[in-house]
Amino acid sequence: MARLDWYIRANLKLRHLQLLVALDELRNVGRVASYLHVSQPAVSKSLAALESGMRLTLFERTARGMEPTEHGACLIRHARDILASLSRVNDELRDLSEGRVVRVTLGVLPSASVALVPRFIVRLEAEHTDVAATVREGTMDTLLPALRAGDIDLTVGVLPERPLGIEFGTEILYEDPIVAVVRRDHALSRRRSLRWEMLAEFPMVLPPANTYTRGAIDTLLAAHGVGVPRRHVESVSTMTNVGTLQFTDSVGFLSRDLARHFDHLGVLSILALDVPNVTMRVGLIWMVERRHTAAQELVRSVFRQLRDESHATEPASS
Repeated sequence: MARLDWYIRANLKLRHLQLLVALDELRNVGRVASYLHVSQPAVSKSLAALESGMRLTLFERTARGMEPTEHGACLIRHARDILASLSRVNDELRDLSEGRVVRVTLGVLPSASVALVPRFIVRLEAEHTDVAATVREGTMDTLLPALRAGDIDLTVGVLPERPLGIEFGTEILYEDPIVAVVRRDHALSRRRSLRWEMLAEFPMVLPPANTYTRGAIDTLLAAHGVGVPRRHVESVSTMTNVGTLQFTDSVGFLSRDLARHFDHLGVLSILALDVPNVTMRVGLIWMVERRHTAAQELVRSVFRQLRDESHATEPASS
């Protein structure tokens, strides 16, 4: 493995990555040679040198053409990622040089992607035409590693009660209480008075067991003598949760901002049940030691504006 590590660091070239991707797509040495504007012997020689240097078989000749081995498929997958990243670097450098649009990549939670992030994009497109946002949706388990790796610039996510770590900077945008919801024509939505024990008759849509909000919901249900029903769905996917609620008798728990959005659309109803001490702290997360571009600072500023405007218009009773 030491030799493989050395070879990748010292000898793996951009032309090797381009060759691997071309072989995977075209599966024929002749077509690859034509595509790369080199001779067929040059393609075969380059592949042989690469396999010899790595001491791995990357392709096998079959009746269907060149087929990547397991090692080859792994290397090809990463080659595609590297080439795509270099292409984005080229585009961004050209845009900067020519004064065109600069792109910022945001990682967002599914709950934030429905209401908060669309408002952000509307504001950005209306007032800052020289900056564009790329949005990657995911959970905190996937967004934080992507932030560390530099695949995303900023994350809009849930801020935990405990600090994330000294490498992360955070800024809270808002606190979003959790509310109980059902589909619009659900039996509970027609009840004038509700008690928590009534929920025991229905299946539920819940966050996964290892999340902060799930622990708080379980504690709240137990305090009212309601156990988690055997029929329940655990999911962090907003659209899965909303779809399940829309077409079943399940009771779910969503952030108030998200619940209001689907309530206004006529899809869900918010139940008149008090859900105390179950709140999501939504905010921005970034890497402290990484240099921030002017575009990234602008993105943070726009989110702050939306936060301040939301606070100014929030009803006093909320």
